[in-house]
Amino acid sequence: MRVCTACKRLLPADADRCPSDGAAAQVVDTLPRDTRLGAYRIDRLLGEGGMGFVYEATHEVLNRRSAIKMLRPELARQPQVVTRFLNEARAVNLIDHPNIVNVYDYGDHQHGSVYFVMEFLEGETLDELMRRRQVLPVPVLLHVFGQIARALAAAHARQIVHRDLKPANVFVVAREGHPCFVKLLDFGVAQLRGSGAVQGLTLAGAVLGTPQYMSPEQISGGVVDARSDVWSLGVMLYRAATGQAPFKGEEFAELADKILHHTPRPADEIAPLPPALSQLITRCLERNIAERCPSIAEVIAGLERTKQACQLDDDAIRAAVIADSGAAGDIAAAAPRDRTRDSIGGSVPRYQGAADRRAPWPDAGAARPRSRLGAYVAIAAIACALGGVAYAVRERRAPPIEPRAGSTGSAAGKPPTIGEAVSRGVGTPTALPAGRGTSPVGSIVELIAAGDTAAWHRRAEQDLRDAIHSDRLQQQGFAVDALALAHVPAGAPLLYLALQGAPEVRVKAARALGELGLPDAAPRLRDALAASGDKIRVEIAASLYRLGDKDARAILLRATDDPAARLTAALAMAESGDDAGRAALADIVAADPPGRDAWRRAAGGLAKLGDDHARTLLEGELAQPDATRSIGAAELLARAGDARAREQLARVAADRDASAPGMAAAALARLGDPRALGWVAGGLASRDVDERMLALAICGRLAATAASHTRAIGKLAADDPDLRVRMTAEAVLLGL
Repeated sequence: MRVCTACKRLLPADADRCPSDGAAAQVVDTLPRDTRLGAYRIDRLLGEGGMGFVYEATHEVLNRRSAIKMLRPELARQPQVVTRFLNEARAVNLIDHPNIVNVYDYGDHQHGSVYFVMEFLEGETLDELMRRRQVLPVPVLLHVFGQIARALAAAHARQIVHRDLKPANVFVVAREGHPCFVKLLDFGVAQLRGSGAVQGLTLAGAVLGTPQYMSPEQISGGVVDARSDVWSLGVMLYRAATGQAPFKGEEFAELADKILHHTPRPADEIAPLPPALSQLITRCLERNIAERCPSIAEVIAGLERTKQACQLDDDAIRAAVIADSGAAGDIAAAAPRDRTRDSIGGSVPRYQGAADRRAPWPDAGAARPRSRLGAYVAIAAIACALGGVAYAVRERRAPPIEPRAGSTGSAAGKPPTIGEAVSRGVGTPTALPAGRGTSPVGSIVELIAAGDTAAWHRRAEQDLRDAIHSDRLQQQGFAVDALALAHVPAGAPLLYLALQGAPEVRVKAARALGELGLPDAAPRLRDALAASGDKIRVEIAASLYRLGDKDARAILLRATDDPAARLTAALAMAESGDDAGRAALADIVAADPPGRDAWRRAAGGLAKLGDDHARTLLEGELAQPDATRSIGAAELLARAGDARAREQLARVAADRDASAPGMAAAALARLGDPRALGWVAGGLASRDVDERMLALAICGRLAATAASHTRAIGKLAADDPDLRVRMTAEAVLLGL
């Protein structure tokens, strides 16, 4: 693309000078600030994807903020792609529904730009909301998915199938007192059927969509109709209700196999759910399309049955949603937004809107106004006690906590300790209000203040042991994730326990033990290997090989021929200096698009084996604006002995204006570099959940020099509003 250096207008692709003022043309990859595009002035780049870019822009006459979605120039020259791009704008305008993003304008200019203009949204994607909350309370779930279903019903009534329905394509905004107003986005691969259809957009057998949410017929290249959207919505419902994806796989082949041949555990076996909701999810995920929930209208009816079973009318749901989002809304509104910052890492792309991903971090001294809305939430929780099962509906205050035996203090208003969360089945991060009161006698905070190291170690160890022994898979997973992040040898006995758990937990524990590199772990891993099926044997064998068990090599060699397992196997061998997996790694680098996680890890494995071409590829990633790509490449190069890459990580970690200093600091910590600790104090105090987790991971990796942060870590273990943070803090304390 070319832009006039004087008037800032977008110019034809072959122009050397602006035809209006004669000024020189500047070649650009993305449109700079103040570029003129028709009646719009570009304000900033919001994000990018495989097909193009999304910019924030302002209409120069109406002064209206908008989002402009623009095709990449090389794609704008392909008529089939342009037609598909136009299809998105046409589909949205054909539907005309309040829960679908509005499209205002379309441009197809002779200078080669193809774009359309849509409403600008500020908020967060449903994917971000679910990552932050893990499990959505039943009223919030019903409220959000009711809107999604109604938007899809309107699309299907116009014979439009979305075909790429996923949480990242659902935007949640606050609008006119409505804290969870849904906007459905990205009809870019939508299929128009009937008289409004554009023919010939999809090659025979082509697969379009996002694999994790694809229906069996879609992933196998079959005929797709509205029931494919029903399946995708069912996958989203399963994740929102349980905090877990129903189908998991590290590579496409493994994921496709799960979708085509495996039946997920019923949702109500993972989380306590109203039977009507669990039954609806099961019907949406019927592999046989003839037995699947036949339409979105039936999904809406199933959501209504759930509301009736829980005795929730629209007013009660709305009140519960407002109450649930109240604490987050008050604090998020007061929190200053970060400016957009440039650095080697750059901004992590977003589809629309510069939403803060900050979980609420309450002010300990703030008082919260009373509201009758809390009563609606409590009533909803009681009404959902069907069949002897209680459904947790979050209200503005956490339930009071009974003091531990021997305690004399009061814990009313505090978040549950890990042990209490396990006993109550509280398996999700919980947003809590301010004014929790003081810690109970015998809490980790007081044990740390008293300098009783053995006592706080026992307390942390027991809490994590309780979580691993719980009958809730999510609790077990959180505990093992915490131990893996903390990376402390004192956590090994707990990981040995986890090796006896469900396959998902066993794999996580095996990976963590392989990372720790403790020779004592080998016999435990061999026992787990003997008790495991083929699907997870490769993961356990990879950890054994890292520990020097040569017998595991035979399993890894066989796995290099398996598309679903070859990366794991080849990397384990490469990290041990064994080049038997070199060919598999080279195949992945050649086949996968640059920047993908599998591509980057495979290139890192080759670099570890001394492959100069792979090293050059990773060096090319260092200039990428996506922090995941640039920092990930720098870490892999540093692991391969590149001192300059290590220094680059150190510079980003020390740059408070960088977009991802915590990510760079964590990479340094994994390299054993104590400079990572310079970022930790701010990370532990951050409002951002991910930053607190990164800071804890750094303290775990560098435990020998992190003792000065013990009190702050203890405070997180006792008081953090997110259960994962509390567990990770306790895991780190085992090593301090």
